[in-house]
Amino acid sequence: MAPVDPKLFKLSAPAWRWVIFAGALTAASTGATIALGLAIGTITAQVLGEATPNWTLFALIATAAVLVRVACSYALVRFGQSAGARVATDLRSRALRALALRDPRTVDTAHWRALLSVGLDGVAVYVAEFLPALVAAALATPMALVAVAWLDLPSVAIAVVTLPLIPLFMWLVGRLTEGHTERRLADIGTVRGQILDLVIGLPTLKAHNMADTPSEEIKRLSTRHRKSTMEVLRIAFLSASVLEFLTTLSIALIAVGIGFRLLGGHMTLATGLAVLIIAPEIYGPVRQVGQKFHAAQDGVVAATEVTELLDKDAGQTPNSTDTTSETVEEVAEGTSSSSVHSAPTVVFERLSAPGRDGVRPSELSAIAQPGTVTVLAGPNGVGKTTALLAVAGIVHEGLEGSVTIRDGQRILRDQDLLRRIAWLPQRPVLDAATVGDNSRRSLGQRQREALRRELADDTRDLVLLDEPTAHLDADSAQSVIRLLHARARRGATVIATSHDPLLIAAADGVVEVQSR
Repeated sequence: MAPVDPKLFKLSAPAWRWVIFAGALTAASTGATIALGLAIGTITAQVLGEATPNWTLFALIATAAVLVRVACSYALVRFGQSAGARVATDLRSRALRALALRDPRTVDTAHWRALLSVGLDGVAVYVAEFLPALVAAALATPMALVAVAWLDLPSVAIAVVTLPLIPLFMWLVGRLTEGHTERRLADIGTVRGQILDLVIGLPTLKAHNMADTPSEEIKRLSTRHRKSTMEVLRIAFLSASVLEFLTTLSIALIAVGIGFRLLGGHMTLATGLAVLIIAPEIYGPVRQVGQKFHAAQDGVVAATEVTELLDKDAGQTPNSTDTTSETVEEVAEGTSSSSVHSAPTVVFERLSAPGRDGVRPSELSAIAQPGTVTVLAGPNGVGKTTALLAVAGIVHEGLEGSVTIRDGQRILRDQDLLRRIAWLPQRPVLDAATVGDNSRRSLGQRQREALRRELADDTRDLVLLDEPTAHLDADSAQSVIRLLHARARRGATVIATSHDPLLIAAADGVVEVQSR
């Protein structure tokens, strides 16, 4: 688990821009600190009798240095939070788009739910706090070392010897914490998944007087999450204590050396005070890297997994199914030549989806033509939704047989296919900004509203619907059926999964989906 993944900066422009801006702020702040240290050392020595103090010059330098430091600190916090939020939002939207095109059978929903919520919230901390600390360690520490070397070589020798101890102990603590954050995020995902399943199934459990049955399992998972969180916190506190001790000890060694040289007359007071003021800038940024790393570990883990997902997604495209079957070619050519519609023709040929629980669907062969409503019928669990997702090119891993989506002589795939699809899942999500508060809508109301929106775009002429009447009463179901037939009459190819007798009876074609 690398603390910095270069892929993050390639994928997210806000992250790269923020690092450059944070570097400029850090350099300015460090330069102001060095100037302030020199000014304080010089004016103090002058006050104690080495020369006549120039209060005007000191006031100007000190005021300018303090203002620069305050402005830089404010900007790092203010713009860091904004940059962190933008990067987290950017990665979340990219990851959701990538996951939407992944085979849902291969997506660990609970894991990604935790990673894209709690994990990517940590990315905001990672960007706003850890990356600036890393930039400071790369810029401020060398600048401070050069300044101290110019003032006092023995002090910089002590710093060069003691400074590597801090990253060494950071590495040791990092090895100790390796795996703890991943386990904590996994526990969060498991707990959230269990609670969500409980909420969805609560009406059924309550109807059977079993609403309290899952309570022990929820308690067990919550306890496991609490323990994994406390493990991470204990190690973080231990790390902070070690880093603080090493930093304090290193600065104390420099101070002792300065004291002896002052007593021996080998150093001026102005130089000694300046070195003491600048020395914390050598160790402080490195110490902050260790502290902020532990604070942002959720973000480090989430950013790593999301960049791996996006990197893998960039190298792959959904496997749009093609076919070289002579039978399919002949059928497709026949339908395209005899039909006046421009909507795609969908041909299933011996489509099977093997999985851990069997083959669902198994040996599915069918044709959905433009201008018709085709229903994939069958009981729950036979693979109707999998077949529908195969049409969209989302489910493609491990499939046997083929699905061909043909527009005339052209086979549709990838973005050309997705642009033609109107999609209605079983549980549609509506944009609250455009349709208002969804919490007051029933599932059936959301389904009808989502269907209305999907059917309004005539350019999307391959209409795929997953159980479109499952949550509707008879009158509402008939209304939906009329909408589907109206869309088919306008030339669309409509394919729906259902075991609703009303929709099956009204379909132009019914295909029984089998499993084994």
